[in-house]
Amino acid sequence: MSRLGQLAVVFCVCAYVKGEPRPPVILISVDTLRADYLTCYRQGRDVTSHIDSLAQNGTLFSQVSAVVPLTLPSHVAMLTSTYPFVNGVEDNGIPFGTGDTLATVLKAAGYRTAAFVGGFVLDRRFGLSRGFDVYDSPFDLHRKTVMDAGDLKRPGAQVAAAAMRWLDQNGNSPFFLFLHVYDLHTPYNLPSGAPRRGDAGYRAELAYVDGVVGNFLAYLERRGLLKKSLIVFTSDHGEGLGEHGETTHGYFLYESTLHVPLIIHWPEAQRPASRKQVDEPASLLDVAPTILDVIGLPQPASTQGRSLNATGASDRELFSESLYARNHFGCAPLRSLRAGHYKYIDAPTPELYDLSADPLESRNLYGSQTARATAMRGRIASLVSTAPAAQSRAPSPEAASALRSLGYLSGSTASSRLASHIDPKDRIIDFERYGQALAMASAGRLAESSRLLSTLIEKLPDVVDIRISLGLNDQQAGDYAKAAQEFRRALESTPLSAQAHFDLAVSYFRLRRMDPATRELQAALALEPWYTRAEELLAQIYLETRDYSAARARLEHLLSIDPESYAAHYNLGVLAAMNGDWSGAQAALTSALHTDPSSAEAHNTLGSVFLRRGDLQQARAELEQAIKIEPRFAFAYYNLALVSKKERKTEEAARELRAALKADPTFHAAKTELDRIEGSPAP
Repeated sequence: MSRLGQLAVVFCVCAYVKGEPRPPVILISVDTLRADYLTCYRQGRDVTSHIDSLAQNGTLFSQVSAVVPLTLPSHVAMLTSTYPFVNGVEDNGIPFGTGDTLATVLKAAGYRTAAFVGGFVLDRRFGLSRGFDVYDSPFDLHRKTVMDAGDLKRPGAQVAAAAMRWLDQNGNSPFFLFLHVYDLHTPYNLPSGAPRRGDAGYRAELAYVDGVVGNFLAYLERRGLLKKSLIVFTSDHGEGLGEHGETTHGYFLYESTLHVPLIIHWPEAQRPASRKQVDEPASLLDVAPTILDVIGLPQPASTQGRSLNATGASDRELFSESLYARNHFGCAPLRSLRAGHYKYIDAPTPELYDLSADPLESRNLYGSQTARATAMRGRIASLVSTAPAAQSRAPSPEAASALRSLGYLSGSTASSRLASHIDPKDRIIDFERYGQALAMASAGRLAESSRLLSTLIEKLPDVVDIRISLGLNDQQAGDYAKAAQEFRRALESTPLSAQAHFDLAVSYFRLRRMDPATRELQAALALEPWYTRAEELLAQIYLETRDYSAARARLEHLLSIDPESYAAHYNLGVLAAMNGDWSGAQAALTSALHTDPSSAEAHNTLGSVFLRRGDLQQARAELEQAIKIEPRFAFAYYNLALVSKKERKTEEAARELRAALKADPTFHAAKTELDRIEGSPAP
């Protein structure tokens, strides 16, 4: 029997007894957490006492690998127990389509299910909400404060607080709770008032996250849930932090970004006799099968992982992949296979490492053990070839038609991405410089960023992402014509880039060229029907051109993808008000304010609706709130003056009209109304 078989017998938990209540299940995923930065994984690191407490009272799995070092693909793999080339999600921003998830299985078994998400990259629009009764991802792009929507996040304390509020109402029933904490992901922005450990950065964020986890565990203990719950603590991937030249993650497949923690805190009634540590390799594909096994539920037929509670020997091989350098930097894809303590990375310059002797992957053994590496390469090829999703996807007929109408395709509908034989290792320095340029742009240093991007595009003219970023800088600087030129050049080489079509549309929209903007948005949506920002802008164009039926259709479709879209609810409310449907307008605007309570425009419009309905008290409350949020909101003062006039408060109305004119001296309607009031005799 192998060592894994021996350990599996030792750590086999007590089986679920039929008829007994199934335990609550809590899955905590701390995004971007390196296992070796936890004290329980590596002595000498900063103390992470709260996370370590789970290991002290549970089982620590020391050799767990992510399937892909990117947030959305890794979580889809974890929750479905399927490889990315099977489930189709091999990059961020690609929605998960169909298939069983841990949430759908547990919901079908009678569990109440809820997810609380810390980063936009796992927003409900990307498909993981299936099976959850509650999917708390309150991100709306209309008010985003970062250039890259993937950087949108909320503090872990807010995520945990939302989860605890849900548990207050649902903690006495069988439940599955997924808690996702995103603070370790760049950009680092430690909440004000949070205790700091050293300089701001990864270590400081980790100290904050450890405190968030500690507060959540303390809450579970107070509620009596800590002892009876199955708690699984893990991460989706690690972080390069400079190792192998990689600062962040996604580009390479080294252990710095693949090695993740996995700690299981067992329900007290099912705690194994021996509980400390399992050192055999495992995969994040094993998380869902292990949970279902422990609580006595069958595995879906699609499962590709295995329960870590299973007995018997194992000759396990662990697959990982990253297509990021291929998709975004013109390089070859990377795939790896771990067999025992050997790890092979399939690249134009292949790599083989003995992780037991060389955990930092500094000595490539490929030259001396070519036969072993070749055999492992063959097993990777055999595995990947079994899935149709591994093949390049051609555009749909609708997308091909839209692209041809714009002159981007002539005849063929095949993918425009050609196989690259450039090793990602050969471009890592330029990739890091590209990241520096993006950071400069985010910090407002646009000119400096654009100079660096121009240098990079001269060296790497095939990398479309660099040209798109240069165009985005031009947009930020207000030079929309120059930005449009960059996006058109990007589309010449990559006509299947939905982002480039969208960004070009934004430039055309700013230049008030509505027809070409509309065509580019239609192309973007034909390529990626889930592209909500494109749908929002297309609806906005239809509103401005008074094609209200087309606008309504787009807005309603947008809500089918993103039920909490502020833009969709707000504009549907405006359309309803234009049609005199005050009840419908009130409902839609209230939904918009549920998404963004700090929207002055929504408070103002809702106040105007209440005014039209004759509910002057509610109208005043909404309009005063709009002014509180935006003190120079001329229209809100004007509408408030109309409320005061209805209430026969002439002096107040005049004062509010003067405030409207102070905010906007060209406000003709306010001037006319003020003249009318001041020219009328007092009541």
